[in-house]
Amino acid sequence: MPLFPPHLSILQRGLEAATVRQAALAHNLANVNTPGYKALRVRFEEHLAAALGIAGTGEGPRLPLQVTHPRHLRGRGVQAAQEVRPEVVRDPSRSDRADGNNVDVEAEMAQMAANEIWYGALLRQLNDELARLRLAVTEGRR
Repeated sequence: MPLFPPHLSILQRGLEAATVRQAALAHNLANVNTPGYKALRVRFEEHLAAALGIAGTGEGPRLPLQVTHPRHLRGRGVQAAQEVRPEVVRDPSRSDRADGNNVDVEAEMAQMAANEIWYGALLRQLNDELARLRLAVTEGRR
């Protein structure tokens, strides 16, 4: 049995994706005036949904099931989800600008704000989970 629940590593991967996304957005903003520059995008959520087996189903994420017998029902994709990594890709979309640059400053700033909120939410979730583990280890004592 693993020491930590598997969803902790998924939260860690989400934090890594948010960090990579923040760097990509900052890189895009730094190159807003570079002719021919194509914006960087980070793909993580769709890879995670595919690993969990929920891509395109409209379902929410499934919790991992602990099994004690081979005939018990098994959860989907938890092991695969732990291995998902963020992927940085170039945005091939065309630009209305004459220099071919497709960076939109307002859109990048909005994505940066959304990413900051997402990172904070993931960090809060991870801290809460670690606090629960700490409480279990110390049996509620300080």
